[in-house]
Amino acid sequence: MAEPRKIHVNLIQLCFESAFAIALIILNILRIFNIPITIDETGYQKNDSYSDLIHEKLGHANNHIFHSLLRKFFAELFTTDVFFLRLDSLIAQILYLTYTWLICRLLFTSKWWQVCGFIILNVASPFLFEFWGLSRGYGLSLTCMTISIYYLLRYINRRRPLFLCLCYLGAILSVYSNFSLLNYFITVFSVITLQNFLFRDNSGVKGSLLKQTAISVLSIGLLALLISAPLINIYHFGELSFMGNKGFIKDTLRSLVSYGLGMPNRADSVFVRSVIWFIILSTWLITIYWIVQYLHNRKLKIKPELTLQYGVLTNLLLITPFIAIIAQHVIFKINYVTDRAALFFIPLYFISFIYTLSYSFRRFQLIGNSGILILTLLLAGNFIWKCNITYTSLWWFDSEDIHVLNKILDESKNKKGKIKIHIYWIFGGGFYYDVNKYYPGKFETPNWDNMPVLGQDTSYDYYYVVSTDNTDTLALHYRKVSNYLWGGSTLYKKNDSTSSLSK
Repeated sequence: MAEPRKIHVNLIQLCFESAFAIALIILNILRIFNIPITIDETGYQKNDSYSDLIHEKLGHANNHIFHSLLRKFFAELFTTDVFFLRLDSLIAQILYLTYTWLICRLLFTSKWWQVCGFIILNVASPFLFEFWGLSRGYGLSLTCMTISIYYLLRYINRRRPLFLCLCYLGAILSVYSNFSLLNYFITVFSVITLQNFLFRDNSGVKGSLLKQTAISVLSIGLLALLISAPLINIYHFGELSFMGNKGFIKDTLRSLVSYGLGMPNRADSVFVRSVIWFIILSTWLITIYWIVQYLHNRKLKIKPELTLQYGVLTNLLLITPFIAIIAQHVIFKINYVTDRAALFFIPLYFISFIYTLSYSFRRFQLIGNSGILILTLLLAGNFIWKCNITYTSLWWFDSEDIHVLNKILDESKNKKGKIKIHIYWIFGGGFYYDVNKYYPGKFETPNWDNMPVLGQDTSYDYYYVVSTDNTDTLALHYRKVSNYLWGGSTLYKKNDSTSSLSK
């Protein structure tokens, strides 16, 4: 009777996890269709060849190369509709769901921890979730990293060269999707090397170390071949200067926690500071815990269990990027990664944190199960509260673009010829894409040059500007039509008398 009951429980678990995954995919698709294109997504140019994107001679940090190549492929295969520009991120989400599920199945024997771990890794950050529906490389890089982590764990378990190759391939593609994941690649190489010294008695069959070294060297060479020239170009063009230089805590952790929890306007709040120090303290305690466990095992002179190796490994995956980023700043003066560029720390932290809880409370299951349930409910509740289908945290100012253009068309029903509009520069990329894609022949190419005096040039039918700008000068020839972005921007229309004079 036990076997049918086990099958029944497995089926229920699989159905629940599948329903959860489908719900997240549907939510993401709603975001893809509802959120207008943002300024940093508008970089696709039909005349950019695959070679141009690969070499990145212009040094644009917004060219996340692997994503750019996939975007070009889908745009040319289908259309430049925003869905297809974002399609690779949707595929990345599906793969991320798949591999976080596999990682939880690999790390945890308890079905309770498998389910909770899977949920946490996918709802821990509403900010991270946003990138599954944007034409950017950040989501893709996280997926490639997660695939790499899974095959690294499999390699530690089975020592098959194929798993190590897949691990490095995932790491290389993660860097090719977002250069900040170079810290993860460094981590993978460091962890694989350290494993040979930490767990020498479990190094596998004869000759495995030679194969491992060959795969590592070839992987480093391939990565260098792919990213050296583009990275040098980006560095020389100053595209890395937008990151932080105040410190790892003030730049990386503060921005990651505040944005990660969906609280970008509360970066200096007591709550955010408390979470930051909890992360720092827990990381220290996790590291100390696994050092103690490792030393105790060595003292007993027994073969280390796979569970211990997983614990040490997941902890190294977390702390090595910390060290790498700080070292880069101290030695090479490279700025600290912030918010979206630091997203990879979120899955790394929670994989290590959840696995440590599971391992340390394995003899006190009631406490451990209660703790992981509370954490799951808190993170899921925050995700539900903060997630939306209308705007993104970093590019919220593009959320009303389509509404503004529709309002202009409604106000210009009797106008002959194309509509001429001047917009504030920050709306430029989105408006340029939208008027060409959705309103062909309706608008002249939008102008977003900075003007010293707004309204001085009355040849424009409309001005769309930020409300804090000096808009008093518009009152002479233009009238206010409507406010947008919670009052942060305003649309102005030329007065009829001015229109007559201009004719």
